[in-house]
Amino acid sequence: MKSIPRLLFSIFLLLSILTSQSASEAIRLLENEMGFGARSLGMGGANVALGDDPSDMYWNPAGLAGIINKTFYIETNNLNYNNNTTYLNKTTNNPLQKFGQFNGFGIAVPISTIRGSMVVAMGYNRILNYDALMSFSGFSLRDNTLDFPINIDGVEKNYQFSEKVQRSEQVLSNGGMEQLTFSFGIALSPTISGGISVSRLTGKEEYEFKFIQEDLQNTYIQFPADFNQYNLKQSLITKTSGWNIRGGLKSSLNEWVRFGIALSLPYTIHVKEHHGTDEKLTFDNGFKSDTTVTGYYDYKVDAPLVGDVGMALTSKNLAISASFRFKDWGATEFNLNNISRDSDDYALLEEENSILTFQYRSVVQLRVGVEYLKEFNDSFGITFRAGGGLIPSPDGDSKKDKSYTTIGLGVPIGNTIILDAAYIFSQWEKNSRDWYTPAGATEEVQSGRLLVNFSYLF
Repeated sequence: MKSIPRLLFSIFLLLSILTSQSASEAIRLLENEMGFGARSLGMGGANVALGDDPSDMYWNPAGLAGIINKTFYIETNNLNYNNNTTYLNKTTNNPLQKFGQFNGFGIAVPISTIRGSMVVAMGYNRILNYDALMSFSGFSLRDNTLDFPINIDGVEKNYQFSEKVQRSEQVLSNGGMEQLTFSFGIALSPTISGGISVSRLTGKEEYEFKFIQEDLQNTYIQFPADFNQYNLKQSLITKTSGWNIRGGLKSSLNEWVRFGIALSLPYTIHVKEHHGTDEKLTFDNGFKSDTTVTGYYDYKVDAPLVGDVGMALTSKNLAISASFRFKDWGATEFNLNNISRDSDDYALLEEENSILTFQYRSVVQLRVGVEYLKEFNDSFGITFRAGGGLIPSPDGDSKKDKSYTTIGLGVPIGNTIILDAAYIFSQWEKNSRDWYTPAGATEEVQSGRLLVNFSYLF
């Protein structure tokens, strides 16, 4: 006969603490950097050589020198995201929609000069989004080796609850990274301009992982291993901060050809993480046992140099632009300067740095775009834009590169307001696998993001 008071249960955290200080986490902090600017992203982000608007604070600050009017802008961000996740031949649809999110604002002001031009600018803009959703469920015969220590009359033994169960999983991520930028661009000669941006980066991500394992077929009915359900919830709040310096040059080779180059110097990201784990195990008779654990991480990641180079062909009403971004992901590393060489943390992060060096690679990202001004009369015209890009995976073992396409529109409203809009569509596939669901799942993701920018010229 089962006696609940005699059942002393304790749950040990079997790999349930989130792996924060890992090579993959260091890469993920900046992997999906998008930049900002509806005009620039309407052309696929191929803005290194073209320029002439406030988003040059991010793409190439030398382009600021081409701004003629004082400009104040505000930008919104709208997301339509869907993840079709297939687990054990069953597909779950995971939509995520966000509308009217703030994406940034700023101002650019030309300074009066005797010769040439000089423009100073300031902006607060989101350059990276962490938004993602994935969930699935299914009945699995596969063993995930999940077991629990149970103490009966002073004798402790591990009992398995690991196969022929219903498994459900959900992963949700929200947040992003913003930069507060102070920038200037200056004409160095009639055909060459230069510029520098200094940015304060701040970011926050709220990550949540839920896992449920249920004995739907009453496979586990023998005392004391009469398991009914296991619930796991993990949360991770990550806050990041750092300083970044970006410099650039832009040159008009002739009336039709422009060339641009920009460098983002290596910088350090300070990461603070608060993680929590809640576990609950329920038995057939309703008895429950739970455990809650919280913890903190505080560490630094050194981000590598980023180089951009671009070229644009321009005429009165047409511009065609392309740019390449070089980034050596393998040069990303955990900063070990203030960690004792004799500590476990030093040994752990040194091993993760080795993984970063050998598993992650150098990549060249490609962005292309076109812009065409359709003039309807002497005082009104609409600008049409299109573009795209190819973003190779930083992981040398992965073949899941990402690509995206964009369309954009620029419409003047009166003599002082310009409305710019850009729609960015991307889709990709990836395979997900963790300790709780060894069978793995396939994710087919489609993401549509609409940026709307209002600029006031004065």
